[in-house]
Amino acid sequence: MFKQSAILKFTTLYRLGRPLTTGMTILPVDEDALGPIDAITRFDCSIDENGLTLTHTLLPHDRVFGLGQTLGAFNKRGKVYRLYATDDPVHTPDKDCLYGSHPFLIVEGAETFGVFLDYPAEIIIDIGFTQDDLLRIRITNVDVDIYVFDGLGITVKDIVREFLTLTGSPYVPPKWAFGYHQSRWSYPDEKSITELGKMFRQKGFPCDAIYMDIDYMDNYKVFTISEERFVDFERFVVSMKRDGFRLVPIIDPAVKVERGYGVCREGMEDGYFCRDTDGDLFVAAVWPGFAYLPDFHNRKTRKWWGGLHKRFIEAGIEGFWNDMNEPSIFYTPQAVNEFYDTVQYMKHNGFDKEGVIPMSNRPEYFQDIVHTDDAGNPVPHNSIHNLYGFNMAQATIEGFNEYMPGQRYFLLSRSSCTGTHRIAGIWTGDNMSWWEHLLSHIRMLMSLNIAGFFYCGADIGGFGCNTYAELMIRWMQLGVFSPLCRNHSAMGTRYQEPWGFGHGAFELMREAIRLRYALLPYTYSEYMRCVRRLEPFISPLFDAKDVEDQFMYGDSIMVAPIYQPNARGRYVTLPSTKSVPEQKTGSILEQNGRQKRTRWLLWRCSRYDVRNVEVYEAGVYYMGAELGEMLIFIMENSLVTLTHPVEYIGQAACRSLTVIGFVTDKATFSHYEDDGSTFKYKEGCFSTLDIVIERDGDDYDIMLSRNEHEDVPIAITELLFEIYDESGHKACRRVAA
Repeated sequence: MFKQSAILKFTTLYRLGRPLTTGMTILPVDEDALGPIDAITRFDCSIDENGLTLTHTLLPHDRVFGLGQTLGAFNKRGKVYRLYATDDPVHTPDKDCLYGSHPFLIVEGAETFGVFLDYPAEIIIDIGFTQDDLLRIRITNVDVDIYVFDGLGITVKDIVREFLTLTGSPYVPPKWAFGYHQSRWSYPDEKSITELGKMFRQKGFPCDAIYMDIDYMDNYKVFTISEERFVDFERFVVSMKRDGFRLVPIIDPAVKVERGYGVCREGMEDGYFCRDTDGDLFVAAVWPGFAYLPDFHNRKTRKWWGGLHKRFIEAGIEGFWNDMNEPSIFYTPQAVNEFYDTVQYMKHNGFDKEGVIPMSNRPEYFQDIVHTDDAGNPVPHNSIHNLYGFNMAQATIEGFNEYMPGQRYFLLSRSSCTGTHRIAGIWTGDNMSWWEHLLSHIRMLMSLNIAGFFYCGADIGGFGCNTYAELMIRWMQLGVFSPLCRNHSAMGTRYQEPWGFGHGAFELMREAIRLRYALLPYTYSEYMRCVRRLEPFISPLFDAKDVEDQFMYGDSIMVAPIYQPNARGRYVTLPSTKSVPEQKTGSILEQNGRQKRTRWLLWRCSRYDVRNVEVYEAGVYYMGAELGEMLIFIMENSLVTLTHPVEYIGQAACRSLTVIGFVTDKATFSHYEDDGSTFKYKEGCFSTLDIVIERDGDDYDIMLSRNEHEDVPIAITELLFEIYDESGHKACRRVAA
């Protein structure tokens, strides 16, 4: 039935049939090593004329997590999930799919294992919904690669590490991408963007990027720029970059059907567009009206599409965001009459009446799309649906590689699958200005990091609906600890620029983002450490079993966001010794005949310097937090680094560090620096400043060690140490670096 081959220490491939090569994995498979077997580890398997079903019996206390971009709890039990990339702008808890497909699961319990399905089409995963003790995976095909991560004593970190070894190291954006980003649908012209940038600088609110939504184009035609709204685009890009702003234009896949439009003409003449089942060009309505969809499954199309980015990149654009790439379809010519009938019905009867038929993204639209593979063979779209956004991202990279070779690029993709995490970041799509989506943001950060999407985030403040001051402040505070920190809102909603909610709210949001910039040395060092070690940058509290609203940010910081209205505090769980990483177990001592529990330094933060600190033992506490305060915890025997915030990343070299330490025994931290703009770090072109603080009675020994690459000298000349002991007493020391 299956063929089997060991891939890594804990990873076994089970192959059924003749799977399509998707690009989701990077390790080659030795076909000769694939041997026949009757069963797959951990699962019961059944095959019928409709496809493959895998089942696993769950124990009562098993937890199931993974699946990346899905709604619901972090522990996925109790719901059915449909992995089928879908543009659905209303993210209510009952929705079974969103824009991405990340078919990687971990079952943690008495026995822990993981499973990844390298399969590019629809997957239905029932995790205790139909039967509370049954995990059931269903695909309507018998050509699939299934990887099982299993072994004696295997841990969650082992599984994630092997999964990322199999599928590739996470995407590393340019360093400026870790700043604050401002977006809206839309800032439609040069004047509005220029004035926006001036406001950020005049008000001292840090910002690194401003996004350009669909209105920058000429009549929504992709790869065009409105000459009326942007008279000299190249000069404009240079001017904004001089002031510290990167511009990030949106790129949609839909190519407007229009005579004389060059992109349309080239795509038609050279066969770069998808066809329908009758062999004609497939036509769908999206933002530009009727449009063709590029066939990104074909290598030639990807090369052509990448080349279309030339004008933007040569003008100085260093990043793009790919949208509508599920692909999203409003309607087709065949459905146009039904569409207009529906619009008229809605106008006369209201939007909430029963009987109104949803028009967008109907399954029958996708059933009619046909791709062509590199050998010229037709490929039904639904057999590779979940690859469309991934292949569009790969097409974009063709342009980056050609026109800015060796340089790190910025790329966000709305639709994604496993593998996209190697080449792009993602945002979580059209969320709403709901408190519930603030909690969803927290859960998705953790799930996406487990799936390899380290650089991710949700639209701060909410994309749809109208936000207000308190929600905006609390979301901005969460954004401090979201790798992608982008404020984005929809046309017709309240403007969400930080100064739009009154002076008091503005000051609180500015202090939050100044903290983000102050934390950059810690954030960047920990992000790159996690990329090198293949372990999640943002991770759940695995040993606090039921806590889904707190997370670890790197190795030293735990964050407990406020995500409920009118709350001036929350309950917080402080984990015990099991959450301490192996390299930091110096604090686990025997005291008075019992094991000492890990302590935490609470930093009730209202600005970027450290004040109002308290020491807590492990346990559950109610912690107060006024509207301007964040609950940040530094783990015992850990270090956090801060610098003075700037208006944009790269404005000034980091010459001094403040090292915050909660040290009762010994703590270490490795400050990391590279050029921030190239891929040379992959060749070892980076430097580290290793910091060790060791307790010696009532004093501390501080040791520094530089490991510098000649091309990346460390600019730091001075370190200020603020070291706290178990009583919360602080010792300060200034040391030359």
